[in-house]
Amino acid sequence: MAAYNFEEASLKLLFETGLDELGMPVLTSKTIRNVRDDVEVEKLATVSQAIASLSKYPLNQAKKSETEVIEF
Repeated sequence: MAAYNFEEASLKLLFETGLDELGMPVLTSKTIRNVRDDVEVEKLATVSQAIASLSKYPLNQAKKSETEVIEF
């Protein structure tokens, strides 16, 4: 029987660094790797805000990405 097995997770922070010629936000990202699979969303939000407080640019969005392997 096939199953998913957690492989890795990362947290991507997107910062708004300015506006383009059409007035749309220009985003720059910072990726933090080796995020645990069982971390609570509140803790990720707290860490994201703490890291963002060190930047001169405002935090636009934070994304958690997970990779899982299909075991046969």
